[in-house]
Amino acid sequence: MSATVTLVIWLAKATVLLMLALGVTLGLRRAPAGARYIVWLATLATLLLVPAVSELSPLPLRILPSEPAILANVAQQQPASVPAASPQTRGPATSLPSTPDVAPVSRTQLSATTTLILVWGSIGALLLGWLLLGALAVRRIVKRARILNDESWLGPMYDVADRLDLDHAPRLVMSPVIEMPFACGILRPTIVLPTSAEQWSDERRRVVLFHELAHIRRRDLIGHTLGRIVCAFYWFHPMVWSAAKHLRAESERACDDLVLACAGARASDYANHLLEIVTTVRVQGAPATALPMANKREFEGRMLAILDPAVKRATPSRAQTLVLTLGLGALSLTIAAIAPARRAAPPIHEPSITAPPTASRALTPDAAVAQLPVKIDKRDTTKASLITEMHTATATTSATISATTTETVTSSINSAFKALQRQKSQQGPPPDTALLGRILRTDKDADVRKAAAWALQGRRDGVPLLLERLRVDDDDSVREMSAWALAGMGSADVAAALADALKRDKSEEVRATSAWGLGHMGGRTDVAALEGALGDASPDVRERALWALGQQELHAAPARVVALLKDDKEQVRLMAAWVLGRVLDKTTIPALREAFTTERDTETMEAEFRALAFMGDRSIIEPALKSEKAEIRARAVQMLGGRGPGVWPWPWPWPDPRPEPQ
Repeated sequence: MSATVTLVIWLAKATVLLMLALGVTLGLRRAPAGARYIVWLATLATLLLVPAVSELSPLPLRILPSEPAILANVAQQQPASVPAASPQTRGPATSLPSTPDVAPVSRTQLSATTTLILVWGSIGALLLGWLLLGALAVRRIVKRARILNDESWLGPMYDVADRLDLDHAPRLVMSPVIEMPFACGILRPTIVLPTSAEQWSDERRRVVLFHELAHIRRRDLIGHTLGRIVCAFYWFHPMVWSAAKHLRAESERACDDLVLACAGARASDYANHLLEIVTTVRVQGAPATALPMANKREFEGRMLAILDPAVKRATPSRAQTLVLTLGLGALSLTIAAIAPARRAAPPIHEPSITAPPTASRALTPDAAVAQLPVKIDKRDTTKASLITEMHTATATTSATISATTTETVTSSINSAFKALQRQKSQQGPPPDTALLGRILRTDKDADVRKAAAWALQGRRDGVPLLLERLRVDDDDSVREMSAWALAGMGSADVAAALADALKRDKSEEVRATSAWGLGHMGGRTDVAALEGALGDASPDVRERALWALGQQELHAAPARVVALLKDDKEQVRLMAAWVLGRVLDKTTIPALREAFTTERDTETMEAEFRALAFMGDRSIIEPALKSEKAEIRARAVQMLGGRGPGVWPWPWPWPDPRPEPQ
């Protein structure tokens, strides 16, 4: 196969993989950002393997008929017979003229190919050099920076690192030559802060550290560097640059989701911190190998994602990550390995000089080559074979594009997941899970048992242990931790246990955390148990039960939710208004309108006005124009102009139990 055809096939495979990744991420647009990040990372990694896989393990794909019609037509146009020469004119035996199979490559063609390779290599080397200079710049910044050892920085960092389950905390330094915080260092992670960070509030310090530590926990620095290397290799392909941009954007959104889901930060406060950091920076960017906290050019979409209450904040589990990676990797490597099958040389018809056509017979390729008067190397490629290969390459690309659909991806992932489940079901619990179970059941110290329950979070084989402790442990903090660890474990047994704890447990902390956990159960949530908890004596339980109801696909607002618009606690009234804004049941408009006109808490008024605005109640405009809050008046003016309330995902309260072992 010629070098030109090989390069065309490589480029076609890369394009197919990128189109596949784009289609999968579009299908996952409602999934957490971490899932889309895995898709882009697996795709970029596969692009580097395409040349090697294509050469080392090709999978022949036959897509053309066994005998090309064009050669058959040529054979039919050959002369039927050649008259025998008379004895007087018969001369020496004549042989067929020898014709080389492959046209010699001209010096012009060779020069053009060499020039293209040199241009490609030069630009790729420049981009890799730029990446190396970025690494040297980061090293110089870190070397000259001041190490932060005071407790005001190390205390929050160690606390966040413990929540993110990091084995080792990174270095924390401050440099006067940067304005945007960034994380760097694959082998020795480091967080670099600007000198302006000394003026930050404790809350801003915590969310910035949480975001950068999330990058380190997710190992985004490796993915970021891989994307840069792939761009240097495929610098001429615009879809590769777009894929690297998507990879960076999804990594930032995944870290934002971790901050919002685990740090307990309100999305509006977190977005405000990011906005102030971005707007105060005069010189944007960071060295090529660093991960800056924000970028103005990509900030708008990220801000909308932070403020959108419909976005799922969950982080893919290790099993989900493994299944998704294996499925995508298998499919991508299969595409990379596909190559056009080499066609055997077509039968060569040798016309006889003296015999009639009926005496001519088709010869096998080997026999035909052996009988030609000029010796031909069997390894050479004929012109017809070269044309066939180029047609095959084109058809391979079309067939691959049409075959690799989202359904194929789903089938591969499901098969891998089922195999993983079968393998896990045949094994007993890992030794560490069994040890944690013994500690959870037998240790006399409640803090030790609480730590064991915390460590079992996310372990499917630890669910029976956590269910048992939730029911029978005599310490409130252990039961609360067990309820927290069970959240998101998505099974009917877990949902039933959390619902029972919500109804019967004597501790309001356990009941509140159980309601919070039910909010993560999806379709398995016991809605009746949540509605019953709306009458709980604890405002925290009522608030979190409301939040959990807001996570359900309710078609009508429960009467108890409407009644809580008059609750004596502001946090409960706020959450009730938020839930009604999610359900959008128009029968609740009169109650919301009455609550809006009597409410004194401005944040709750926003929630009530938002719910009424999205239900199209224009009668609220006039009282809204009299509000003391400027944002409510501005939204009312927009509605007067016929524009509707606009994009307004707030307020969106987020209950935050976050029990951690001390």
